[in-house]
Amino acid sequence: MADFIPLARAAALAHERLFPEQPSKDYKTLDVIALALSALIPLYQRDMESGALRALAEGEISAGRFTRGATTLEFPNRPPLRFLVVSRESLAGAIQKLQDDSLAAARVSLTLRQSPKTTSSRSS
Repeated sequence: MADFIPLARAAALAHERLFPEQPSKDYKTLDVIALALSALIPLYQRDMESGALRALAEGEISAGRFTRGATTLEFPNRPPLRFLVVSRESLAGAIQKLQDDSLAAARVSLTLRQSPKTTSSRSS
């Protein structure tokens, strides 16, 4: 059981690494981080009575949306899923990938902002 942690906790850990200067964690931000994590590592739902894990299918994840600070996967036409967990082992690599990707995106954004603006005008 210790090999898996709640998705909400995983999203909070990712938030701490991605945004160390922002100690407060907004629920919507955690929901978006959960979505990003779901693209990188498998998600599971834990049966709280037996402790058994069920892997969530990609289509199942894409049909829903994360809410309540990454604690729930809600759907328009069926009951929500709760007790979502991820592998502690895969989480570190996923957070590193998100951090690397966000740094790369920030560098590109900074480069684009600092590059000289070129205007092209065409005369007919």
